[in-house]
Amino acid sequence: MKVAIVCGGDSSEREVSLSTGHAVFEAAKKSFDDVVCIECNDSKDCLNKIIESKADVVFIALHGGFGENGQIQAALEIFGIKHTGCTFSPSNITMNKFLTKMLLKANNIPTAEAVLIRDKNDLNRIDFAPVCIKPNNEGSSVGVSFADSIEDAKRIAEAMLKDYREVLVEKRLKGKELTVGVLFGKALPVIHIKPKSGFYDYKNKYTKGATEYIVPADIDNEIAELVKQVATEAYKAVGCDSYARVDLILENNIPYVLEINSIPGMTATSLLPKAAAADGMSFEELVRLLIEKAC
Repeated sequence: MKVAIVCGGDSSEREVSLSTGHAVFEAAKKSFDDVVCIECNDSKDCLNKIIESKADVVFIALHGGFGENGQIQAALEIFGIKHTGCTFSPSNITMNKFLTKMLLKANNIPTAEAVLIRDKNDLNRIDFAPVCIKPNNEGSSVGVSFADSIEDAKRIAEAMLKDYREVLVEKRLKGKELTVGVLFGKALPVIHIKPKSGFYDYKNKYTKGATEYIVPADIDNEIAELVKQVATEAYKAVGCDSYARVDLILENNIPYVLEINSIPGMTATSLLPKAAAADGMSFEELVRLLIEKAC
């Protein structure tokens, strides 16, 4: 069996994807004899290289853009090529933060109040504060801003429309930042994310030593089980069928879902592997499981 690890892409998360890809490649070589790492640029380049590789299964290590929004998943499924991670539909849904929130609300899963801004006419829909303002279709906390007043929220959202097609304005929650990896329907131990300064932005995510990770999280067992239950319900609500990471804020002991990552970071020190390790699964075992399940 030939395994192709595909990484890179043309999104703002390219460098993170390359790190994931190379880590997965090294781990996969310990379990499979024929493994290749494919670094690609745009979607056409990516698909062409996958087809040329004649791989039996593809480990998608792309973050953001065409690699996470369902495009590459749909293409591989059309060609009958097996791949890791979620299928087209949940991948497409989870990359759209507002659509994800609508599905969460429809399933009575706690999530913060939010409005979607597509043009200047939508700015009047911002009638609450403080808020978190972010692109609707980006990951890794790219472009995230905060505002304490409605006026500032409108100003920031309008400015962001110059760079992003859709902007999400969400009520800012205050509490513990938590994340839960869900592996084929099973919730892994809860992780408490504690940035040493500011919030869990791109810098704090990828700067060594900038954030403390407590796993299992320092919360009561009863609350931890509730958090895992909510994370699993969110995973199911959007149709996830493989692995994902659910990010939450615990405010007044209520776990509010922020977003769902259908292709979470997969280096040996990333959050999902940390949770798997706390559950007794090594990084190599996790990578092998994901590839075997894809087959």
